[in-house]
Amino acid sequence: SSGTSAAWVSRPPPLLGSSCVPPPYLSATMAVSTGDHAGYLHLTGDEPMLRVQKQKAVHSARWALGCFASVAAAFTVGRQTAPSVNIGAPVQMPADAPWSPWVPQLFQPVLQPAYTNEPLAKSAVRRFDMYLMTQAAFATPAVKTLNVEQWLAPDFLYETVGFATSRTPRGWCESGEEDQFRRTFNESVFSQMLFLGTDDMASTTSYGSVFWGNDLLGVLAPNDWVYFRVADFYAARKISPVAAQLYYNFMIIDFADLFRRVGRPVLPPAPLPEGLVLTAAANDGVPAPLSVVAKAQDAATALKVAKAALQEDWIGSGAGAGTKQWRSHWHSNLTFYGPGGIGRAHGTEQYRQYVLEPFRAAFDDRSLDTKIFGCEGNYCGAFGELSGRHVGTWLGLEASGKILSIRFALNWRVVDGLVQEGWALFDIPAVFKQLDLDFFAMAAAARPHIHS
Repeated sequence: SSGTSAAWVSRPPPLLGSSCVPPPYLSATMAVSTGDHAGYLHLTGDEPMLRVQKQKAVHSARWALGCFASVAAAFTVGRQTAPSVNIGAPVQMPADAPWSPWVPQLFQPVLQPAYTNEPLAKSAVRRFDMYLMTQAAFATPAVKTLNVEQWLAPDFLYETVGFATSRTPRGWCESGEEDQFRRTFNESVFSQMLFLGTDDMASTTSYGSVFWGNDLLGVLAPNDWVYFRVADFYAARKISPVAAQLYYNFMIIDFADLFRRVGRPVLPPAPLPEGLVLTAAANDGVPAPLSVVAKAQDAATALKVAKAALQEDWIGSGAGAGTKQWRSHWHSNLTFYGPGGIGRAHGTEQYRQYVLEPFRAAFDDRSLDTKIFGCEGNYCGAFGELSGRHVGTWLGLEASGKILSIRFALNWRVVDGLVQEGWALFDIPAVFKQLDLDFFAMAAAARPHIHS
């Protein structure tokens, strides 16, 4: 990232009686913004504020020639008489100093009218994402921190897969994770497929089309364009009747599918088709759902159905038991988008045979810890941990007898009281780590070969 630094500046002495001295009513500060006013010089004083675009701020040749000699002389005198200043550290000014310190303008996104009355957590994520996508790459960590503090709470906690955990907005800005991500994927376009939220939670699912140009977590860069899926879950608290701040964010990338795509698979081939993940098969907006559309849907029924899907599918007793229960909340024409290693299931039979039964057979004594759960209209999302005793093979990992925890990110679309579509990601690298295996080192060591 790039940006500018600023220091206090003392008022210069009159320029030897030159007409170049600014009028006494006017004070000036340079403000560099990463917002819509980037590259503007802001002049403030008793006169109305002027906005002059830097590129067009061309002084007349007559004024410049008249001032040149005076400026040169003043510069010479200033060098001989000015106190020593440590460039890069603020210069302390007297309390009555007439000039103000440099303060960056905070980014304020301009939203479409349809977005103005979104649930508070969703609105905070939207503004936060707009800043990250359009401004953050050009800001210093200090300027970035000032901006993201609008939407991130002082106790903000960021957890992810593969990268370091960070705390506080400043810690997130300075952790280097985002910088490493940008260096690795030097060009990128992200397209959101799902974006739902309430006043206290939000969830997004996106796919990135990125140019992977630098090594990632020890895996050599293919120097080519690649695709991957990413999901985020957020927890928020209300800070005013019209605003919320995010105090938690979990981000997960489908690393299993990403490494398969670049010819470094860690998991065995899935029994179902891998790779293709789509947004909702409905005219609910992209990303779905558009809040003004979701308001007309039955969120209470969707919440009940999604909770049953989570509990009965993943915690239900035994590999063959509970079939009647899970079928009671899934549409016969369901589509389930699983992660790399599991794949995409169509219909209840594929979902039972290739998604649920292998998981239930591999883990006994299953339990559930739900950390974030919410629905906007008929779209629901859940983040948490599944735990169980590892007694069978799952994703190529043979039984270990250990109690394993698996972080999950799940979403559902409910239609007429049944789940029509589901999306899932699991923290597979963490499962490997609990078995003393390094998922990323295995990807780095894999012999590259082409996968579609």
